[in-house]
Amino acid sequence: MRKPLTAALIALVALCLVVPTTAPAQAKAPAPPVTLASKTVDAHLGYMPQTTCSPKAKPGATALLKLLIKTWGGSSSGISRGCGVGSRSEHKEGRALDWHMSVKKASQRARVNAALTWITANNGEVALRLGIMYVIWNQHIWSVYYPELGWRKMASRGGDTANHKDHVHISLSWDGAYKQTSWWTGVSVTDPLNSKCGVNGARACLPTIARTSKSWPYQSTAVSASFTPAPWKIPGVGGSPQVGRLQRAVPGSWVPDGATLTYQWTSNGKPIPGATEATYLISPEQVGHDVEVRVTAEGRTKASTNIADVYPGRLSAPVAVITGTPAPGATLAVDLGTWTPTPTTFSYAWLRDGKSIKGATAATFIVRAKDKGHKISVRVSGRLRGYYILSRTSAKTKIGAIATTNH
Repeated sequence: MRKPLTAALIALVALCLVVPTTAPAQAKAPAPPVTLASKTVDAHLGYMPQTTCSPKAKPGATALLKLLIKTWGGSSSGISRGCGVGSRSEHKEGRALDWHMSVKKASQRARVNAALTWITANNGEVALRLGIMYVIWNQHIWSVYYPELGWRKMASRGGDTANHKDHVHISLSWDGAYKQTSWWTGVSVTDPLNSKCGVNGARACLPTIARTSKSWPYQSTAVSASFTPAPWKIPGVGGSPQVGRLQRAVPGSWVPDGATLTYQWTSNGKPIPGATEATYLISPEQVGHDVEVRVTAEGRTKASTNIADVYPGRLSAPVAVITGTPAPGATLAVDLGTWTPTPTTFSYAWLRDGKSIKGATAATFIVRAKDKGHKISVRVSGRLRGYYILSRTSAKTKIGAIATTNH
């Protein structure tokens, strides 16, 4: 789902969601296929939005919804949607489902969290094996094609239903919609569909195979932490659209064998000067822009589409460490450690027992007599153009007896 990334949305975007990294030990899990033909996960085209009107529920959407309800409870909020209702939606092609569960009910929230952990674990292995494109729950979205971004907070759309607080939305690829992925067939997709199987020259439909009582995962599968779409009739782009990340052009199946290729990366439809290689490292000025790639082969040019607008990058840093003697009269300083990339500015807020000390915003802090017996810490914030602000707070240091010298 690509929407312009407004300043308000940038402020809301976050990687965190109330989804645990591990499911409860006692949680159930769906029975996996009795066998898998290979350890390779299914090829996937990435985001393929609704373009036609065929709202009849597809077998993969029906099967996945039933599987979720059987394993974790809840009920159906529907699959099909009339083509004249609302904006673009995979519901209108019968390949999106709404699983009715409420974030306001702790037991339901815990069961959804277990299901989403199952889907997204190992860089989205089960999502790929089911042909999932994206999941929306509790005003957050996770996309199989942007695994580096994790769960991203969405702008409010209004009430609980619009913000997906009373249901989980899952959109499927066409392979997932027709139950043609390895979770169902045991055979990993190598040439993704963008239509119904077995018609109009599309590959034959494979049957659903038996299930097994073996615990999942029953084999080790390496899944890349960065998604690369399968070649298709237009260029694709691998890598998440975020400052500091490398975008990789996937020319496509339309390119003749042995053809000489040229590339041009664009920002909001305009060529980016010097960005003419097969890869492009997203720069800070592209935040909020639609970065795509044009590929030319033997006089023909085609461009990628539906890439999300660029997100700000993420700084990384260790926890700040207070240095100096923790006693009245002493001067405390901060060991910042190594920040990556290096911020252009830092700001400081010294805290007493977790609360800000008025006026204490310098890189150093002179301990006062009234601080004795209290715990001092410092919050350091780094800023760099094109990146989210990152704050790191030190451990609390208890102020002891009066220092004999000022350090």
